[in-house]
Amino acid sequence: MQTIESSILRAAVDEKDAKLVNFVSQHDQIDYFKDGDMQKKLGVTFLGDGQGENWAKLLPWTVVDKGDSRVSLALIDDGESYKKFPYHFEVILTYILEGNRIDIKYYLKNNSHKEMPFTVMFTLPIIEGWVKNRNVNEIELSNDEVKLKLASSSFDLDVKDQQVVALLDNATLEGDSDEEFTLTLTLS
Repeated sequence: MQTIESSILRAAVDEKDAKLVNFVSQHDQIDYFKDGDMQKKLGVTFLGDGQGENWAKLLPWTVVDKGDSRVSLALIDDGESYKKFPYHFEVILTYILEGNRIDIKYYLKNNSHKEMPFTVMFTLPIIEGWVKNRNVNEIELSNDEVKLKLASSSFDLDVKDQQVVALLDNATLEGDSDEEFTLTLTLS
């Protein structure tokens, strides 16, 4: 488990599957991913087009950079993944605490010489009793005490099956190119 913190927030990331596990206010020590005895997590999915293999779960993540308020994890294709998804790729997922928010930067590089189809998705289960409010490029979850806003111009945001879904579906990345996508969680 990799823990990062600032004067306002503390977060923990499971390096096994790059999931954001804790999102804690330093002021009141409340974990906004905790639902009673259950710990919710921000899940990560990386799929190739037309197949159900979630490479974010199947391939190992490696911590490649760590500071007090940020951590970066890398995911790289291997021989087995190439047999099922014939592309050479690397993903760098960076969690950065800044003020009252955490920026999640998803960097994807296509090291193949051909166009790579892919889908990237983040999912956050909604805690019982939280009110959902949807705006353009953002979803706000709130209870009597706090608001948690998820925002992105990179991902389509929606509420499905009691979870917030940030989705970049059926996308493509040109050969020998890269792109970065960002999702922000803000606590207020």
